[in-house]
Amino acid sequence: MSLKRKRSEASLLQDKPADLLISTADEQPIEAHIAVLTLISRVVDLPRAASGSQTTWDLCKLVLEGQSSPVPSAVVRQWLDLVYSRVDVRRRPPKLTSLSEAARSLLLFADAVGTCSPVINAIADGLLAQPGLTLPVPVNSGGAGGAAPGGGGGNAAPPQPLQLELALRGKLYYSHADGILAVAFDVPISDPVRTVVAAADLAPHRAAFPSAVAAALEGWLYLAGRLELVALVRVLLEFYKAQMIPANLSLLHGAAAKVLSRRVLECMPRELLVEGFASSCVNDPYKGQAEVNTSSKLSVVLTAPEASAWYGLKPNTQVEGQPGTASNVLRVGAIAAPVRLSVGGLLVAQQRQVLQEVLQQLEEEEEAA
Repeated sequence: MSLKRKRSEASLLQDKPADLLISTADEQPIEAHIAVLTLISRVVDLPRAASGSQTTWDLCKLVLEGQSSPVPSAVVRQWLDLVYSRVDVRRRPPKLTSLSEAARSLLLFADAVGTCSPVINAIADGLLAQPGLTLPVPVNSGGAGGAAPGGGGGNAAPPQPLQLELALRGKLYYSHADGILAVAFDVPISDPVRTVVAAADLAPHRAAFPSAVAAALEGWLYLAGRLELVALVRVLLEFYKAQMIPANLSLLHGAAAKVLSRRVLECMPRELLVEGFASSCVNDPYKGQAEVNTSSKLSVVLTAPEASAWYGLKPNTQVEGQPGTASNVLRVGAIAAPVRLSVGGLLVAQQRQVLQEVLQQLEEEEEAA
């Protein structure tokens, strides 16, 4: 005789009537179940309606941080899909493929209504699960960059806004030497260099472009840090560090400091602040600084994927640098980049070991407290 396990219902709410009406400013009330929402949210603790009646949760005047109008019903419905997907297999969490305004609004709403950490973390996990996760960058110079070369005078119409989607992983972006062409390498290098924004499209925005990239990155670093989404903060910081490789040709050239704003630093997860401080202590380049003179012909192995991609090479490729006209520069063919030389100190593997020990000590002390 075979024993078969009886299947449970697809939903814990099978045939249970909704006892909550959620009012928004732009739609008819949305039905929900108080029993579900009170498990997930601290805010849904409302005076109950009389027996047999539905309780009302009024969100018509809830305005999310940084927005000017009440939260739309679409955001509330996305949050409900996320919440109900944990108790009802028929409901699917929203699929977000970029750090879009939709993703930002969902996180802000989840935070505003006191959603528990596991559910907020699930939003970030869903984003990070996207291999092609992008950072949208709206560029609207409002004429700040002046008229395009060859264009009209001061009465010319302002340029059309530009919308970019920058991949947060696996890409190295830079502006062409004339400052008006954004292109990308794969990291590690694979496909040929790809044009992201053509010169004609970028020209009217060239003055506003670095600040626009910095603003988009700063906004998400602040939000992810405030919500303690450590894994998302790490991805954003790795993107920031990688885009420093092109130096003066970086998309953030002249605007790098704007990313690390006061609010970003104040909301940075403690774990990452500790890592950054400890790393700077065991690897201070100024203490062992040395110069590479112009006549030096360097022979180096490009181990980092980002550094090798900048030269159009695979990781761990050995190159012979050419003597140049400036010190502290590694030039290979037509491509050059600053190079820093530090004498003494710990090897990279030793630095990582010290950092691991520091973090382990803190973790053990916090568990014992």
